[in-house]
Amino acid sequence: MDDNLDVECKVCRTALSARIDGEREIVPAARVDEHLEQCAECCSWYVAAVETSKRLRGGSSYAPDLTGAIFAAAELELPQPSRLSRLRAAVPTSRTVSARVLLGLLGVVQCALALAQLAGFDFGMSHHHAAEMTRHLLNESTAWSLAIGVGFLYCALRPQAASGVLPVLGVLVAALSAFVVSDLYSGVVPVSRVLSHGLLVIALVLVVVVHRTRRPDTSPPTSDRVPTDLVLPPGAQLGRRTRHLRSTQDPAA
Repeated sequence: MDDNLDVECKVCRTALSARIDGEREIVPAARVDEHLEQCAECCSWYVAAVETSKRLRGGSSYAPDLTGAIFAAAELELPQPSRLSRLRAAVPTSRTVSARVLLGLLGVVQCALALAQLAGFDFGMSHHHAAEMTRHLLNESTAWSLAIGVGFLYCALRPQAASGVLPVLGVLVAALSAFVVSDLYSGVVPVSRVLSHGLLVIALVLVVVVHRTRRPDTSPPTSDRVPTDLVLPPGAQLGRRTRHLRSTQDPAA
């Protein structure tokens, strides 16, 4: 009896493998589904096979998560992960959340420093060291220019990075535009220097174009529907049967 059951499971899993690959099943699909309703081991195997297939395919195609549907159709309880598995799954999530919180705090501090400097607070830029501070500010400007230039190159090579560069570049152009208008009005900046900032405006437009044209290809799927239409392979029929599973290639079938 156990040997016969083992043979049925092998035939069922072979048919399920063909179903996952989009090939013709060796037994009618209804017979395979009937076996799944009675065999928890084959249900678990099918779920694992579907997940493995999705991982191997990577992002080339999207397949809905059928785990719950498979166990629900078989009227079986979904197995719960062990404590160790839940702990391992939670650790990367907690690390990500902690990193995001710390990054957000650093962003607040950096913005506060910028606003304080804009309000006139002195962070070591004393008039006693005017020459040294002028050189330091020039170095800061050079570092920013280099960083922005590398960001442009990275966006050109990896268009998906445009979504990360866009907010930084947008704020930079907006803030710099306000400062340029003020400095032009005060006469402390030559027109040639102002024209050099036009490269940032052009780059901002190009980054927006790259971002908008890239979005349809990188947006994640928003639907997790389980397909409701049952497509039967040639020779398969709907309905419950009580006969043993047999391959169509078996002479005794």
